[in-house]
Amino acid sequence: MRRVEEIATGPTVRPTRAEVDLGAIVANARDLAALGAALYAVVKADAYGHGAVPVARALAAEPAVHGLMVSLVEEGLELRHAGVRAPVLVMGGAFGSAHRELLEAGLTPVVSDAADLDAFARAGTRPRVHLKVDTGMSRLGISLAELPALLDRAGGVELVGLATHLACADGDDPAPTLLQLDRFARAADLLRARGLTPELHVANSAGALRFPAARLSAIRAGIALYGGGPAGAPGRPALRLVTAIVQLRSIAAGDAVSYGALYRATRPTRVATLPIGYADGYPRRLSLPGAGAGAEVLVRGQRCPVLGAICMDMTMVDVSALGDDVGLGEEAVLLGAQGAERITMRELADRAGLIEYEIPCGVSKRVPRAFLGAPVEPRR
Repeated sequence: MRRVEEIATGPTVRPTRAEVDLGAIVANARDLAALGAALYAVVKADAYGHGAVPVARALAAEPAVHGLMVSLVEEGLELRHAGVRAPVLVMGGAFGSAHRELLEAGLTPVVSDAADLDAFARAGTRPRVHLKVDTGMSRLGISLAELPALLDRAGGVELVGLATHLACADGDDPAPTLLQLDRFARAADLLRARGLTPELHVANSAGALRFPAARLSAIRAGIALYGGGPAGAPGRPALRLVTAIVQLRSIAAGDAVSYGALYRATRPTRVATLPIGYADGYPRRLSLPGAGAGAEVLVRGQRCPVLGAICMDMTMVDVSALGDDVGLGEEAVLLGAQGAERITMRELADRAGLIEYEIPCGVSKRVPRAFLGAPVEPRR
């Protein structure tokens, strides 16, 4: 049995919780760092729903982790206020009027336009910044055509990093990624021609795992830290979404379950009610007509089908196959392992028509997080 190290504050009467295995996250980080480039661990979006502060503390204590990355200034300040002293890069590009506050907190901005470059120069004495170039994502970044003029006006900052973002690293066709890498190499050459030797980072999880040429100075791993990502990712799942049966009832053939009577029993059925729903991040789309093969929940290590529409606070499942002795309080697992069975992020995403990232990020704040165990040994 893994040991609970910490439980997030908030109500804990309801048996619903998200168990976060910090040891799995740290072990995944070690494996990713073994790819040979410095590892920036991405902890934006509340560490992909896993809990930013506890996850960041665990990763900051791991020698294999070069630094942390967030999207928002607010996310970086949250880590600093929690005592996390590791290097933190702010990638999101929305700096507002917080340029000085960001620098005073010891955060490092990744700048995407000339106006912010000037604002950071005014806010500090040659502050250290990373520069982002747009090589094909068409989202944030300086274009290659604009880069020489921007470098001409960059004397007020110290350019210590150069970044871009890969748009198609997880796709079947490598050509778009190879084109982006070529464009990025040209941007790096422009900086080198001016005597600058910045840290170079372009690879997200998929880029790092699928394109060795994308590893460069550093990689930025997000979903692979948490047990998701493409083939070849470390794959230790870090999140387990669990609850317990709070009511049981027997219904007859023809009886309906949940809103809209989307499900009607075709035989006598034992129905268990679970106190978790779409307000907790269990997607209602899993239960709608046409949602793949339909969602399942693990009880006693067996897959039990979800019945009818998932409600805001409740989900009903068919436990008929478990026999008459199934009882109140029995654990039900919506994401993660129980016995020999496992429900993965990818399975839920595929069944709901979502992407893998949306599953952990969707687990709402009203679900308490329990942080489990000590770091596990790295894989041999």
